[in-house]
Amino acid sequence: MVAACSAHAPPVVPPAQPAQPPPQAFLNRGRSCREAAVGLERATRGVRPPESSIARVIDQRCRDDDWPLTAADCFAKIAGEDELSHCAGMLPDGARRAVLDVIAGGGGRAAIAVAKLRLSTLQVGVGACDRFVTAVATMLGCEQMPVDARVELGNATAELWDLPTTGLSDDAQQRMSDVCGSSLAELQAQATTAGCTL
Repeated sequence: MVAACSAHAPPVVPPAQPAQPPPQAFLNRGRSCREAAVGLERATRGVRPPESSIARVIDQRCRDDDWPLTAADCFAKIAGEDELSHCAGMLPDGARRAVLDVIAGGGGRAAIAVAKLRLSTLQVGVGACDRFVTAVATMLGCEQMPVDARVELGNATAELWDLPTTGLSDDAQQRMSDVCGSSLAELQAQATTAGCTL
């Protein structure tokens, strides 16, 4: 009789475990990414079309690319587009390119701001080439030159001269210096024609 009763006893169900809160690091990252997105939205407002917003996309990029908390904190406190270079320098290359692409997606002044940013972090290591890069960055502010032409000039320069130059022979460095010197002379002539000064 005891055996028959025990066969029909309901199974023992362990008590439900309380839901575990998300790790503190995850909470910090989510808050930091939201704050970074708001900071970047605020800092780039002057170079984007008024109706555009980048906050949601930047928040997601921050989470997907796992931004360092120091970089997210820097963007959260950013006051204006002039500080973009400092904060962007804290990101790994791929994450930096992704965030710059988001900002440049607004076209026009946003694309010029991003081209300037790319040039500001570019160090060729050859004197004449670094002077040329600086002159191109200055030329991007020439309002007499069409926006699309300035964006193309800035991006082409950043892509062309973002290459390793350490360990080059003296002959190779001299050739680079010659090319950059003639490019600078052409750019100065172009600036004069447009009515701008370098």
